[in-house]
Amino acid sequence: MNLILIYTVLLISGLMAQSDQWKQKFIIAMNAKEGVSISVKIEQTQFDKKSIELGQIEIISKDNYLLDLPSETILASGNIIKTWNKSMNQLIIDQSIDGDLTIFDLLTGDFDDILLKEPKQAGENLSVNFNVPKMGYSGYIKTNKNGEPLEIKVSYGHNQFLILSVINYQKGDLKLIKKFNPINAEVIDLRE
Repeated sequence: MNLILIYTVLLISGLMAQSDQWKQKFIIAMNAKEGVSISVKIEQTQFDKKSIELGQIEIISKDNYLLDLPSETILASGNIIKTWNKSMNQLIIDQSIDGDLTIFDLLTGDFDDILLKEPKQAGENLSVNFNVPKMGYSGYIKTNKNGEPLEIKVSYGHNQFLILSVINYQKGDLKLIKKFNPINAEVIDLRE
């Protein structure tokens, strides 16, 4: 009986260590001191509407990142969010709301309000399912064994989800975030 208990404890400890190793590798990969530049394909489904866009993500830290899409660029610096609508040349300035969860929380490894399941190995890759109970979200994160991201899916309602597929990942080479400066844009400040 004691032998079965010991094996069970060792098995659970091994699974928890594997989960923690996956998480640490992912956090290290996404929070490189030289920053991270990722080319992505973003597929979004909201009921019967589907869209696919290619974009570029640059991450300096969990509170300093940029998402560049053909129609807009979003820059987050601390709690300030600047969204540049390229077609209308409008720059909307707002602030983040405490407690809101974004795809960037997942990308930078901010898993405070996220329940992670045990990693599952599929060939050379790992997949981790997650739930965000307070928001009713679920999904998965797929990575290489070294922690570099491959795909993230977030389901936020029936037939409503976002899939972010990584086309290219590299450390450093941040160009867009340093050059973000919309010229002659109409500024709309929504901060109170």
